[in-house]
Amino acid sequence: MLVPDIQKAAAELELSRPEYIIPTHIHLDHAGGLGKLAEAFPHTRMVLNRQGAKHMVEPSRLIKSTRMAFGDDFEATYGPILPVPESRLKLVRDGDKLKLGGRELLIIHTPGHAAHHIAIFDTKTRGLFCGESLGLIYSPGYPPLPAVAPPSFDLELYLDDMKKLKALKPKLLFYSHGTAAREPEKLIDTAVTNTKLVGDLILRDLKAGRSDEAIIKSVGDYLTEHFDAPLDEYELMSNVSGYIHYFRKKGLI
Repeated sequence: MLVPDIQKAAAELELSRPEYIIPTHIHLDHAGGLGKLAEAFPHTRMVLNRQGAKHMVEPSRLIKSTRMAFGDDFEATYGPILPVPESRLKLVRDGDKLKLGGRELLIIHTPGHAAHHIAIFDTKTRGLFCGESLGLIYSPGYPPLPAVAPPSFDLELYLDDMKKLKALKPKLLFYSHGTAAREPEKLIDTAVTNTKLVGDLILRDLKAGRSDEAIIKSVGDYLTEHFDAPLDEYELMSNVSGYIHYFRKKGLI
């Protein structure tokens, strides 16, 4: 969603001075526009954990990793990543609670997808804004599949995050990229199963000496055959690359 779209939606909801803007993590497609939003909403605080905050105050490393993922000309498509003044940040830790009117938002640190990832649980409605910590439903009607990105994806932590979020007993899941879904327990169990399944496929192929390109194609073919999964080229590459980086970092191959 573009910053002007967010401004228009806020105006329609009569939110001229929202208290907080809370990205679940600072990857380009989630917080790349946070600096511009800070300018657009000068009275609003941006909620981040310490791992994410340092890279938004001084985004040089974030810009570097974004260039690696999206190319040197990413700004032509997505716009620049602007720094957020430190004075505009509200830092949160695992277990912190934000009080907003008659509700309370519980912050859960979910570092499996990335070290700076958080989930937000509305204790009043039991709605869980899970970001990408429970995988993604890439298109309505499809089962949740892994949402993985190098370099900080950690499979062990990712599965721990899913267990921790399931224990909250949410009634509704708000995924990143526009999907809301009921039957949270079933969906989380499916995400766990599919996350392990894709990891096992990739690790098997790595141990067999297959190239990264061959593994990406193999996983894409498997997901298409078994799930009719609508992952695009970048999503598939990111997922497989995240697993490969993790397995190599752990010394499993």
